[in-house]
Parts: sequence; C-alpha cells; structure tokens
Amino acid sequence: SPQLIEEGSQNIYTDLGCADADAMQRKAKLVVRIGDAISARALGLDQASVVTGTEVYCLEAWLKGNFRHAAEAVLHACLRHLDMHPH
Repeated sequence: SPQLIEEGSQNIYTDLGCADADAMQRKAKLVVRIGDAISARALGLDQASVVTGTEVYCLEAWLKGNFRHAAEAVLHACLRHLDMHPH
C-alpha cells in the first residue's frame, strides 16, 4: 500500500510537538553558526573555549545537539566572540 508523505513545517521542533519550538529553532541556528565559525577559523575546541570564554564541555555538548538548556544570550555572546576573532 502506498505510504502517505506529510509535508512538515519549517520548524522540526514544531513538527515534533516541542512546547518551546521557536526558541529551540533559534538556538539550533545559533549553534550551527557557532560550529561554522569554529570550523572557518580552524579552531580546536580548546582554542574556541579560550576565544569565547565558554567551557569546552559546553561547546562540545552544543555541537552534539545538547543545547536545550543553553540560554540564547549565552549562544549569542559565544558567536559574537568568534565573529571578533580574526581568521
């Protein structure tokens, strides 16, 4: 029998029924940008930790998708520090 394919929204967290879907999507986008900035500057997590003032274990957790409890303001600050860091 043919399977129904249902088109989702633009927010996977909404599709999954998360109560804080909008915040989670914003945080996910910030974490992707943080990861991209770290990669673009060829920084290791130890170096990124120094640049951002964020503990290595936090950066590692975020980049593995464990950012639910991270404050958006902290993620923004981390990204700002990386944006100020020269290539």
